[in-house]
Amino acid sequence: MEHIKQPPNIIIVFEKPDLYFFPHYSDIVFAPFGVPQPGFRYLVYKILYLFHLPCRSLFWGSWKQHIKTAGKVILFDYGYQRGMERYIRRVNPDCDVCLFFWNRVSRYNRRHLRFSDRERIYSTAPDDCSRYSLRYNHIFYPKEFFTPWRPFPQDRLFFLGADKGRAPYIASLKPVLEQSGLVCDIRIVSDMTSPEYRRQFQDILTSHRMDYQEYLQELTKCNVLLDISQKGQSALTMRVMEAIYLSKKLITGNQNVTDYDFYDPDNIYVLPKSGLPSPDEIRTFLEKPFRPYPETVLEQYSFENWIGGFD
Repeated sequence: MEHIKQPPNIIIVFEKPDLYFFPHYSDIVFAPFGVPQPGFRYLVYKILYLFHLPCRSLFWGSWKQHIKTAGKVILFDYGYQRGMERYIRRVNPDCDVCLFFWNRVSRYNRRHLRFSDRERIYSTAPDDCSRYSLRYNHIFYPKEFFTPWRPFPQDRLFFLGADKGRAPYIASLKPVLEQSGLVCDIRIVSDMTSPEYRRQFQDILTSHRMDYQEYLQELTKCNVLLDISQKGQSALTMRVMEAIYLSKKLITGNQNVTDYDFYDPDNIYVLPKSGLPSPDEIRTFLEKPFRPYPETVLEQYSFENWIGGFD
């Protein structure tokens, strides 16, 4: 799909703008750095960064060229570097600078909580908002990607994701899903090198990584998505948004999904907290007609409404 032009006064800094659907917003989404990673110049930057030395901004990306006219800058957690917000305010004191935790707070990004304006830190995880006194903003998806529901002659499920410790559970769940009548295409990208591990889960492990357009093409072949969050995650994942906007049924392990306004038991099956579901339960869910999500839901989780959430 072609990218969509956005108002020039919005700038988004994201670690890898070529991932997921971000190329759709290429006019306003920028990489944090203007130097290759890894590389000698990036190493120089990290030395400056670690020792709090000046001139770090010389290594930042082309987003700097747009700061003077920006009304709002949204820095994603994977993309934010200490001092970015101060640099932006020096160049443009009237610019609203926000930090957005697209991922849960962890040891990898916890230091971002030192962001200089605590009132402008947002998270998509309600529990992190409570724990760290952050402001909530939902995850989003391009409304332009919307695809209406279409029936399949046989129910087909798709899952592609990094291992992150999920392979054993998904491997145990797969036979249950198949017994319910689902044709399962499950692919887990794993860095585990143990021959025993790879042999044990050989039917679901893969080394092939897809770009997002290739992934979307695979989704056209299925009518059910599987959503298994990594341990400790309660926020909505991209798969939930894909299920809504691409009109797929969803089987999810996220118990919190029932708290959201889009939840519909005809469209979303929540796996039990412990143990495995019965094939009959899954089959009963699959036999329920899919109910298209209303326009209000598509608007609520759209990119445009997400931007408006940084009030």
